[in-house]
Amino acid sequence: MINRQQQIEERGTNAVAPGPDNQSAPAVSRPRVSATRRSVLRASLSLAGGAAVAALGTTRYAGATEPERLAGFQTTAVLNPVSSVGAPTMIVAGTNGPARWAPVLSETFSETLPTDGPIVLQPTAGWDGVTGANKFESQTGGDNAGTLLVPGAAILASLTGSSRVHFDYQRWLPVFLSVGAPVVVGRVDFHRSLRMLLGDHPVRVAVSTPDGLELPTLLAMTILSMRVIPVSGIASPEDAIDALRRGEVDVVQLPASAARPAMLQGLAQNGFEVLFTLGQTDGGGSADFVTRVAALQGHASRHPLYQACLSASVAAGMDAALVLPMLTSPAQTARWRHAAQLAVLRPEVTALAKTDGTRAVGGADVATLYHTLTPDLSGLLALRRWLAERTPGWRSG
Repeated sequence: MINRQQQIEERGTNAVAPGPDNQSAPAVSRPRVSATRRSVLRASLSLAGGAAVAALGTTRYAGATEPERLAGFQTTAVLNPVSSVGAPTMIVAGTNGPARWAPVLSETFSETLPTDGPIVLQPTAGWDGVTGANKFESQTGGDNAGTLLVPGAAILASLTGSSRVHFDYQRWLPVFLSVGAPVVVGRVDFHRSLRMLLGDHPVRVAVSTPDGLELPTLLAMTILSMRVIPVSGIASPEDAIDALRRGEVDVVQLPASAARPAMLQGLAQNGFEVLFTLGQTDGGGSADFVTRVAALQGHASRHPLYQACLSASVAAGMDAALVLPMLTSPAQTARWRHAAQLAVLRPEVTALAKTDGTRAVGGADVATLYHTLTPDLSGLLALRRWLAERTPGWRSG
């Protein structure tokens, strides 16, 4: 009888070195010599990501010819592939900022991400983006759930507690932001006389709706001890400027794209000055709201609506925000954010931001700026209580 050790040795010899006629050869065959530029790139990234695989590739293919190296890279890519983000979709919520940014960002991210195909755009109805944001929230989440390109108007609707909102923007993971600073223009005497104070002089503000994009100006005037009266139905900057010149309103809020120096100079010749800007500016002119309050009151405001006003100001100036669902893995989130860092340097992105009067934000600044969209709980409750108390009177005129 052949002993057990001899059987093991014979079996091991047959397994390691099969003869030419042996049909039990290993199933894994050497990959084809041809390789695309994309597979070589992914293989290189795979080698950088795993030290063990890198060491194996270096030892095995150090002296190989060029075709053999390419084939070896393909083998490594199969063994340790760079995870792709698949063929992502982008829900385009809103018809203003997101509609302008969607074609540029989809093309840019398709080139800077390891995708399996171009990013597919899914436009949705509704100018303020609430419909698209609701659709995005209804997805299951995870790496294959897609992305959302949403305007600040949808976030502003969430802040006011609109019944149309069925999403929680605080759960989203921001990747890219396009943010500007709206400009408040008008004729208002902040240093009012005692007679005007006793008379409770009202300030008429042009708005699309009282809880729309012009809400930060209503809040700012309230914090500055003005009795605001919203004049509704003025939806465009052109209509707002016309109403201001006709004397139908005292104050207008203009988006950054409309507040061009030549136009502001023309309004100044008619006696209308820039009162302040809402949100962060580049420091090239008018004082922002925070500076204006400190100058008039001698200290930072302690008004209960102050934090809500700051958050609403950022939302009103946000043309577009590209976000991921909450359950996106850290690895996928890192890939998108790295792609956003590359995107903000692209000439087509900087050109569109300049046209819109905004700045493209990527990298670490995204999370910091996005966090300012949420006031503390007391500020949020103060905002909704203030709206509930005044909305009935505004509607009745």
